[in-house]
Amino acid sequence: MRTGIVKTGIRLILPIMLIVVMIFWLTGVFRKGAIQPEKLAVKTVSAAGMPVWQVVLTRTPVISEAVGAVQPEYQMTIASRISGDIIEMRVHAGQRVRKGDLLVRLDARDITARVSQATETLRRAQATRDLAVSDYRRDKPLVDKAVIPRSEFDQTDMRLRTAEADVQHAKEALREAQVSLSYAEIRSPATGVVIDKLTDAGDLATPGKALLTMYEPRHLWLESSVREHEASLLHIGSEYTVRIDATGEKMTGKLAEIVPSADPTSRTVTARIVLAHTDGLYPGMFGRLLIPVREAQALLIPESAIIRIGQLRMVDVITDGQVQRRSIQTGEHTGKQVEVLSGLADGEKIALSPLRGGAS
Repeated sequence: MRTGIVKTGIRLILPIMLIVVMIFWLTGVFRKGAIQPEKLAVKTVSAAGMPVWQVVLTRTPVISEAVGAVQPEYQMTIASRISGDIIEMRVHAGQRVRKGDLLVRLDARDITARVSQATETLRRAQATRDLAVSDYRRDKPLVDKAVIPRSEFDQTDMRLRTAEADVQHAKEALREAQVSLSYAEIRSPATGVVIDKLTDAGDLATPGKALLTMYEPRHLWLESSVREHEASLLHIGSEYTVRIDATGEKMTGKLAEIVPSADPTSRTVTARIVLAHTDGLYPGMFGRLLIPVREAQALLIPESAIIRIGQLRMVDVITDGQVQRRSIQTGEHTGKQVEVLSGLADGEKIALSPLRGGAS
């Protein structure tokens, strides 16, 4: 029985001893040559002769962004006024055209035949009128002398009036046919750029059917969706800053229009900012309208004073004539300056030319 008690005690004590040994091993009791923890001496660098920037609170505008897209102020949809087969499409997407340039040519053989027919009809009407004029000039003196009866002269006068009306009608028919013939050649109504062609040679053109679309590149604006409560801050004729994400360019434009109706779904109002002509700017590009909402105080430092190490942003802070490197969190850019959200306080000084080797 005593042997059983001893075995039971060993089974209980052995796990406890094993746990104690593991704890000592993890704490490094059995390891030799381990480096003992201690405070390292802070390496300091003198700030003598370094250009210095004093951090102060600066009043800066709070900017709200309204997204939108670049759209042409004048976009034209080119369509035919007559029906006819397209025998020639002279433009392609992206092509620049001038006012009056030929864009599309239609099959006009039937209209040409109508012009010829109207021309012949006019000639016959003119011949009939010339004969009526001759009869009138012959009968007028005779009726005045009572040689012929008045009723006979009235018939002559009626034939002359009818012939003149027929000539006028024939002229109008010829003019109409000639105008229709001119519609067989579709020309550019303005100088611009072709956005896309919607038909090709061999297709049938009908009145109202779009053949191609084009726009004037010198007349573009940003259509931006502005929040309802910010629309009241905008004023027609005032200038605002626009940023185009694709090019990274900022430009100033004048507010031309505010649509006096809000979208019930997005609760936004459409504002149109006229943009200056810029190469590389196309309809459909994403843009942002920067709206000054209010002013706030912020800490601004030169962008050149920031040290970038991976995702970290650091500056060399000067304290008591010594340089110490400190991590900061940055915000929006304002020109060549950057807003500091945390890591610096008002009145502190930083080095404008950060140390290459770094400061500890």
